[in-house]
This record gives sequence, C-alpha cells and structure tokens, in this order.
Amino acid sequence: MYFLISTKPRYEIRRRKMKQIFIVLLAVGCLTLTGTARSDGAIDTLTIIHVNDSHSNLAPYGAAEYGGIAQAASIIGMWKMTEPNPILVHAGDFMVGTLMFNTYFGVPELQILNAIGFDALCLGNHEFDVGPTDLAGILATAQLDSAFDVICTNAVNLDSVPALKAIVRPYAIEQRGNLKVGLLGLTTPATNVESNPSPIVLSDQIAEVLGPRIVELRMQGCQIVILLSHMGLAYDEQIAQGLSGVDAIIGAHTHDALSETIMVNGIPIVQAGEFYRYVGKFRLVYDGTQTSVLDYELQEITPAIPAEPSIQVTVDQLKLGVTAQFSSVIGDPYQPITVASRLLNDKPVCFDTLDTPVGNLVTSAMLAYVPNADCALEASGHIVENLYPGTVTTADLFRIYPYGYEALDGLGFRLTSFDLSGEQIWGIIQALLGYVDPETQSYDYLLQSTGLDFTINTTNPGTGLQLAAVLIKSQPIYLDSVYTVASSSQTVGYLQKLFGITPANLTVYPVSVFQVVKEYVSVVDTLEFWRTGHNRVIPALVAVKEKKTGMVRDFELGQNYPNPFNGETVFRFCLSKCNRVSFEIYNTKGERVAVLLSGRLLNAGEHVVRFNAQNLASGIYLYQIRTADYTKTRKMMLLR
Repeated sequence: MYFLISTKPRYEIRRRKMKQIFIVLLAVGCLTLTGTARSDGAIDTLTIIHVNDSHSNLAPYGAAEYGGIAQAASIIGMWKMTEPNPILVHAGDFMVGTLMFNTYFGVPELQILNAIGFDALCLGNHEFDVGPTDLAGILATAQLDSAFDVICTNAVNLDSVPALKAIVRPYAIEQRGNLKVGLLGLTTPATNVESNPSPIVLSDQIAEVLGPRIVELRMQGCQIVILLSHMGLAYDEQIAQGLSGVDAIIGAHTHDALSETIMVNGIPIVQAGEFYRYVGKFRLVYDGTQTSVLDYELQEITPAIPAEPSIQVTVDQLKLGVTAQFSSVIGDPYQPITVASRLLNDKPVCFDTLDTPVGNLVTSAMLAYVPNADCALEASGHIVENLYPGTVTTADLFRIYPYGYEALDGLGFRLTSFDLSGEQIWGIIQALLGYVDPETQSYDYLLQSTGLDFTINTTNPGTGLQLAAVLIKSQPIYLDSVYTVASSSQTVGYLQKLFGITPANLTVYPVSVFQVVKEYVSVVDTLEFWRTGHNRVIPALVAVKEKKTGMVRDFELGQNYPNPFNGETVFRFCLSKCNRVSFEIYNTKGERVAVLLSGRLLNAGEHVVRFNAQNLASGIYLYQIRTADYTKTRKMMLLR
C-alpha cells in the first residue's frame, strides 16, 4: 500500500499573522456546574504525566544520548507510584518517523503505552497518514484495555468509519480519589490537507466543538477539565485567550519543550518536546471551587536513567525485527556508517541564512544521483530531524527523511526528475514564501536546494517576503528557459495539487530519497555540511521588529483563516486611522477574480472580511489590501 505522510505542519500556527481568537460561549450559570465541592475544605492534588510527538522513537537516538521509551517508563513508573492522583496521557503523533514504524505501523508502541498504564491518547495529524480505516485496524490490533481511551473531540463524520468510531471517543472521564477529571482532545485541522483523514473531517470550528463538550463534562460532575491539544503552541495560546471552562492545556504538534508553564487567560499551557526525550509532570490543586497550578517539571530522559527491564527487552526484540526486514534492502539499520563531527540542523537557526546543513546534505545527494539535473529542490518540511554529533547509523538517516511508504521496499518517497520553466520555478518559490513565517519558525514550505540559490528582499514595508533573485548553476535564471530538477515524488504531487503544474519529462526512479541519501553518505568518512548562505534574506526582517512594539503604522493584514481553506475563509486587518480600503483577490496570473471592498471608507480598528470561493478552482491565490498610503499582499491556498 502507499499512503501520504506529510510534514510536521507549522504554517498554520503563525502567532503574528493569525489573530483568530476562538471563543467558547458558555453561560456563567453553566460554568458553575463544576461538580461537588469538598465539604471538609480539604485540597485535592492532581498529577498529569504527559508526553507527545513520540513518532515511533522507541529506542534512544542521537548516538543513544536522548530518549528511549524504556527509560521514560522508569520515570513514569516512579511518578505514578509517588505522586498523588496521577493521570498519564499522550497528546498525539505516536506514529510515523522511524524504521520502527515502517516495520510495525505503531502497534507495539500502543501496546507498550498500554502496559505502562496510559489513560488517554489524543489523535495527532500523523495518526491519519495511513487513512482512517487502517488507523482503526492499528488501534484494534493493539488490543488496548478499557482503561486506555483514544480521544478526538473535533473529529466529524466518524459514523462513516464504524470501526474507528467504535474506538475513538469525543472525551474521557477519569476518577482519581475525590476528583472527577474530564479529558478533551483536539487534532489540528491542517490534517484535512496534509494527511488522509477523509471521509473524516477535523473541524476548525473550535468554539462550537469545545463548548458543548465542556458543559457536558461539567454536568457529569467533572471538577477539572483538561484539554489535550494537538494544535501547536501558538494555537493553544490563541484558544486559551477566549476559553472558559478548561483548567489546563496539555500541548503537542510543534515539539516545544517547555520548562515552565505558559499562562494565558489564567489557563496554564505545557508541552513536552518530542521522541520521549522529555516527560512532563504537571500538578494541579483543587480547593473545592477552583483549580490552580501547584508546580511543573519537565524531566529530560538521558542515559543516566535506567531502562525499565521488561520494556527494554521488548524494544531490543523490535529492533531485531527491523533488522530482519530491512537488512536485505539497506543493510543493518543500526550499524554505524559515518560520523557527524557536530550537530547538523534540519531547520534554519536564524532568518538571515535559510539553507540548513541537513537540507544541503539531502539535496546534494539528490543532485549527485541525477547528474543531468540542473538543481535539486526539496521542501524543508520533508527534512524533519537533526543529525547529532557522533556515529550515524542508517536508522538515524531515515529519521531525517522518514515520510511516505512504498510496499515495494517499505521505504518512503521516490526520487524523481522533471522539467520546469524558469518562470514556473520563480513563481513556485515566490508563492511558497507566503507560508514561511520566521516569527513562529514556520519553515515547512521553505525550499532547500543544491544548484539553485535564491535571495529574499524585505526592504519594502507591507509586501511580505519577496523573491529578489534566483540563480541556477550560479547563473541568473531565465524565465523562458527549461531546467531539469531533481526532487521527490511528493513534490510532484504538490506541483499538481497546489499549482496545477504537471511537470514535463517526469522520471520516477525505483529508489527512495532516503536510499539516495544513504548511498551518498556511505562513502563519506565524516559529515561536514554547513549553512552556506546560498539562500538568504537581505536585510533582516524589519517588519517583525516593528510589530513587537505594538504600534499599527497604517494597517496590519493578517493571514487568512483557515489556510488552506475549502469554500470560505476569513480575513482580518487593522487600521490605525479612518481610511478608504480596497480589498481584492487575484490568481497567480495576476488576474483579479474577486472584489471584496472597493474604496470603502472604514473607521480605525480591527475589521473582518469573509470570502466564499465556491466559484474558484483549487490553487494559490493572492489577496491584496490597498489604502491611500500602503499596499499589502499575501498568499492563500484553496483546496477542493
């Protein structure tokens, strides 16, 4: 079988651009239904132990310096025995990311979580990469006991997949001593675009989804309500701004390791990193009328922590199974094949230099395999993990590029080559810059490249990130010339789906991008890849600095929400003074396709405009706002 496995989607969490505030409209009277208060005036303590975004990383990684589910189990077991009223939760994305997943499809991890005594799992976006029917089969095969709840509050149309509906619940209720605790779960709506949940839909109507469920849990006597959120940190902060009736948010999706709670609107938010490198312990106290934070601890999992013996035996056996399956194709996955002299980053560490060491490694390997290509391109979101100092194994290399699945060999996206015109290459890079946000480090749609250099110009206020120059083989790109590009099969799919481009002279090689990288690395004694600065920004992003002052110069235009969207989307903008405003929609050919405002006189303040795109085809569009003094343009994506 083949299933789409996308990236850690971050474009939908733009803290600066997205000002959508989710407001749960609950009557004050309903919120008083908080269960029975303690008549003796005593205080109850609740301990939430949590992990997130483990992505099938069961064994320690980074030359065995980080993580390991057996080591994490030791900490979890100790806390469960010593802390008051423990509840153990996973906030989503236990699937996809290692050869362990491509061998066992997440079933052993679920069984280990079940054995450790997890109480609840919120579905993440990558749980849907296999499709809802196969997801139901994986959950059923794991034979979770009745105490382990799988939850997703914003899953719509579960009736269409009865096998999944039989397992997934909108919420869970846990009784701990005198406390009844309600657990809700949200999965990012970007799953609808970047994964395979259909016919199930992950609703983006957060207020409408959460409000009734919060009331329901309170009416059932829950004194404490916890939200497991696989939405991302910036969204969690936005949700909390207008949220009532939830006592804490246990976050996920953006892999943030928060050493202390973030308080928004009196609601604490925590998140525990990734890959079992951290386990969080969050203690709350309930005094009969309200809940408050007692303390929070983020425990790093290191080799100094002894492994839980029985789980370590299981992990070792699973590794043997991985070796048995893949050794004939790629050799022993756990055998060192090279050395990294230092940390090779997979994401930009600052916004002046956009290429990354791991991005340069992957695209250099692509171009070496297709020597007749002019350049190699790949989305940063497909290149998803660092390479750590020390020995590097085949399994480590797979972690940096783990997406996709081909039944032929159990590996990922295929290597391809194809032809694009210079005009197409320029347009694609410029359009994708609309999804790059340095403030929230949203770089999934940023291109990594070898043989192609580009420069971004940010000197003109209000124009966003503008492509200033593109070089191929160190020569300026010619818009009417044709260039051969090496990339992945998934990139071909994006070209067709997002831009309506079917590339010419397409060749799909019978080898995965990961295998190409492995072959390239196997002849190198030491990995010495650096940031070269061939993809860069000039100058530093002034607009971000101005935004942090809180001043509105003339207007501010936020990213539309939702984005990508299907049907209707919402735009928000702010004016510092009364002004006449025009607001128009254009396609990528520069043709105007809709007029939302035509010189309308608007007062200072925030304004909201809705747009129904029912008559437009899927693709990239631009929306532009104009006043007498400024013009600002952003990009959006319509998907049918």
